[in-house]
Amino acid sequence: MRAGPLSAAKVIKLLNTKFVNTWVLLRELPDLQDGAKGAAAAALATKLQEHFVYPVDPMILTPELAFIQHLPTNEFIKSFPITKERKSQYLTWLKSSLAQIDRHQKGV
Repeated sequence: MRAGPLSAAKVIKLLNTKFVNTWVLLRELPDLQDGAKGAAAAALATKLQEHFVYPVDPMILTPELAFIQHLPTNEFIKSFPITKERKSQYLTWLKSSLAQIDRHQKGV
């Protein structure tokens, strides 16, 4: 993903302007869930654990930690074997996530 979609200028710009990006190792989730970094981190870790798909799983949550969608990386790579297609599809996925967040926040 880093050499593909996550290296595309449009993807980087959208991620940096519309999302709060974080990276968590699966093995660290239990300590975070136990409150090692506070209640907010525990709530986030619990939500991540609930929706995680191995090995890497980009996830979209609202600011209130409502789950919007995730993108199982292995399935994504199989569906779009050409890097250029992956960049385009990942950008489409991010934009659809923003639309879903907007609908969620409006209560639709």
